[in-house]
Amino acid sequence: MMFSSLYYSFGIVLAIAAIIHLLVHKREPVSTISWGLFVILVPLLGPALYFTFGPERLIRQASKRKLAISSHSAPIAHGLKNTTAEYSSKDKTDLFFNLTQNITHFPQSVGNKVLFLHDPQEALRTMISEIERAQKFIHLEYYIISSDPITENIFDSLIAARARGVEIRILYDALGSLSLKRFHFKRLKAAGIQIAGFLPFSLLPQRINMNFRNHRKILVIDGRTVFTGGTNLGKEYLGRPGKHQWRDFSIQLWGPVCLQLQDVFREDWSFTTQEDLTDPKYFPIPVVEGNAKIQVIDSGPDTSFQSLHRALFGAITSAKYQILLMTPYFVPDSSILTALEVASLKGVDLKIVLPKKNDQPLVRLASRSFYGELLKAGVKIFEFAPKILHAKLMTIDNEFTLIGSGNMDIRSFRLNFEITLLIEDRDVTQQAQQFFNTDLRSSEPVTWEQFSGRGFLVELLENACRLLAPIL
Repeated sequence: MMFSSLYYSFGIVLAIAAIIHLLVHKREPVSTISWGLFVILVPLLGPALYFTFGPERLIRQASKRKLAISSHSAPIAHGLKNTTAEYSSKDKTDLFFNLTQNITHFPQSVGNKVLFLHDPQEALRTMISEIERAQKFIHLEYYIISSDPITENIFDSLIAARARGVEIRILYDALGSLSLKRFHFKRLKAAGIQIAGFLPFSLLPQRINMNFRNHRKILVIDGRTVFTGGTNLGKEYLGRPGKHQWRDFSIQLWGPVCLQLQDVFREDWSFTTQEDLTDPKYFPIPVVEGNAKIQVIDSGPDTSFQSLHRALFGAITSAKYQILLMTPYFVPDSSILTALEVASLKGVDLKIVLPKKNDQPLVRLASRSFYGELLKAGVKIFEFAPKILHAKLMTIDNEFTLIGSGNMDIRSFRLNFEITLLIEDRDVTQQAQQFFNTDLRSSEPVTWEQFSGRGFLVELLENACRLLAPIL
């Protein structure tokens, strides 16, 4: 009797705590109501699952952008002094860049160079070549690091670099890299390489949420060059051409933007390991290498704004005549969906390439539930058939391009730590458009006649998966 009373009382306390948390942390009304009912109707299990999967904010122990106000920041401040852009006109494009600078932690940098690496073999060779040239430090941060021959080659290069005296740090996501075998850890640590997992599973209250994943892909070498994009480290992304290879690309960067991406790594590493990487040696004076202006958009559940969401919304609404969008996971919220519809209805040529085959079937079904609204608004939708599509890019008019790790889905908007680059450079935009158009030619158009005839049961299943959008 006493046990049942304690059980009942504990359940009430947990439910009240969960509901208070729900109300204090503002969410979408539908999400709030859904979680609230679940917490009330499923005692103990409901609150437990809410506190594990429900919260959309993470409080970092490290203060945000410590480097920007630190006494150690002289090199980066001096290096960026004459390499940042300011926008003050009322031109629509300039207003958009004002937006992105106000929702992120970095100014837009100028004097950068960008290299598209759309061939996976070329990307792997280039990464290993740069690792072999490293002299001071290598910082590697990836969502997925697999155990296969591709990563063996990368590990071999890293171990050889460490033997030359190069400092090496590897940050992997504890969930995304579950397949990384233990013997790799022993081998890397034995060589003197530091390796750490981002948000490993824990019962500590501030780290219990399994939803917050580090989806970023960053490789910094000596602070002089950086690789980023949507490509993880594994044979699906960087292996030889074949039916199991995914379609993706990376970019290599030089210039002041490298310091900003190094700072993103610094903060994630400090949060994970408590090691301070504000020493000026990790932030060398940048060299102006090209003409690209780049805005780093570092988004995550620890930020005041959903910066990736705001940036995408701003980009879509700023378009004058063309939007090219490619993403593997398309589960937009109502505001992004409306922005896409309005852009098309006002005459913008809007093309979206999505995967015909997807590694996450529920996401594909949820994605297709949005097709009807978009097709009615005149949006042109295509499905890429040859391989699993994993590339993420958006070009606006002929002016700028967004490239990075973030998808067009609620998980990337609210839950994942993502890195996206807004690049203002016509040559880069033309390269991105060429990549898009190459895949467009291998894609199948989705017509209203074809889509509307898919059948009632298929439509029902798609709409049911759409209800799962916040957790997909």
